[in-house]
Amino acid sequence: MPYLDLNKIAVVLVFLIILVVIQVVVKRSKYSQSNLDGPNNRAIKIIQTVAVSKFSSASVLECSDSSFLIVSNRNGSPAIVELPKLPQKMPPSKAQPELVN
Repeated sequence: MPYLDLNKIAVVLVFLIILVVIQVVVKRSKYSQSNLDGPNNRAIKIIQTVAVSKFSSASVLECSDSSFLIVSNRNGSPAIVELPKLPQKMPPSKAQPELVN
């Protein structure tokens, strides 16, 4: 049996304890916790996915008030394009009467 130096074993154990303490601190820190209840919800929503061919698909995703088109296939990297925002229709106000023909 090879001789095991107690100093080497102690150094390895101290190093492992330091790593475990760092892991506990990081998990409990405010940086690792995400607030999903508030208005800063930045969840990614899949609006629609369409199979373009046998091996490729197109998906429309929505994330924080932006829409993206993602076209992907089996062998290549996906192409991602941000879609333009559609203008929202404003309800007619009392200051601007509607024109009736």
